[in-house]
Amino acid sequence: MSRDEIMQLSLTSENSHSVKIPLGQGSFSIGEEGMDVKKFDVLVAPDLPINWDCFNSSFTGHGQSNAHLFPYGDWPRFFYYWGNNADFIKWSQKRTIEQFTWCPQTTISADFTESNIGRLTIQAETSKIELQLGTHRYLCMAGNLEQVSIIQKGQVDTVSFVPKVAPKSLDTYQLPLFGALSEIRTLDIKVEPLGQPLDCESLLQFKHLTSLSLSGNLTNLHCLEKFKHLESLAIRYAPNLEELPTLKSWSNLTSFIGWNIEESKGKLLRSELKQLGKERTLEYSSVSQLRKSIWFTTEYGIPFDAWTGKNAKIALKTYKATLKKLKKIKTEQEVKDILIEFAKVFNELPQIETTEREDIGEAMNQLRQIPAIEIDAQKVNRWFDEVRDY
Repeated sequence: MSRDEIMQLSLTSENSHSVKIPLGQGSFSIGEEGMDVKKFDVLVAPDLPINWDCFNSSFTGHGQSNAHLFPYGDWPRFFYYWGNNADFIKWSQKRTIEQFTWCPQTTISADFTESNIGRLTIQAETSKIELQLGTHRYLCMAGNLEQVSIIQKGQVDTVSFVPKVAPKSLDTYQLPLFGALSEIRTLDIKVEPLGQPLDCESLLQFKHLTSLSLSGNLTNLHCLEKFKHLESLAIRYAPNLEELPTLKSWSNLTSFIGWNIEESKGKLLRSELKQLGKERTLEYSSVSQLRKSIWFTTEYGIPFDAWTGKNAKIALKTYKATLKKLKKIKTEQEVKDILIEFAKVFNELPQIETTEREDIGEAMNQLRQIPAIEIDAQKVNRWFDEVRDY
């Protein structure tokens, strides 16, 4: 099959879809009708049956040269599907799928025990999803994990969770119980750096872990000491590691990675890692990209997320440009001039009401913390009030 040419696919009926796949694209995405067509190759009503066999004669360049090895094709390598047709599971029994991301739009029970899917991702939204798992190199569950239940687990090498957490909640996020996964050895879990903090105590249900990778806002880190078999630990994008046990707490630990983590604990971890390397043989380990607290705020807490349209684009562009300028500033007068310039930009924008004014004020407060010199918050508030027309 030649790329950059129109493909006729009998996806839902005879020649139902015409698509043009760019050269080098190894994936095929099926979105739900009503979604942004620019983000998917095709849009299909979620309850329509899908004819997965329409891909049986589609090949990658390698597959075309070795067609005898791929009697049912080998393209696409990756699928992304928002819909309710589970026939791809049976199809995978004869045609290996390298990676499949599925987001069912209705309550569903799916049996993957005989499937041949290397990397399986389940995206949970509002509907209940019941899973019987087969053999997978990698299983990822993302979104509203409370909607997912696993009644049977096959052989899963690595489990990943990407839960949907509240953006600004002080309550901790508790990972739901997944009893069928209690024996897993490798776990990767990601939450937002400034979102609802993940309660690490809820990870103790996986008591046999030897490899753990964490990313984002974390709490109750002291509980990790209870993982007695831990050999590898990685922590990324973490703004608060105050409760993390010392590295020597894990007698079997031979690899630690700390990347984009808060500065004060990061310096201690760097020293601990150096000492640990003198006491035992380590595999690849490093502590790098140590960050001040304000870095997490300006990277992940920009207060214009709820803005829309032209105002949002101008606000974000102005914020980032101001941030860049302030990193080089050495005097208070320079800081004042730049922040006043920032605030005045919004005098020219329409529909700046109370909520938007508060967002701009929060942005001013964030930006004052960027320069090396300390600028009082009340002083910045006065500058803000003096120049704003909103």
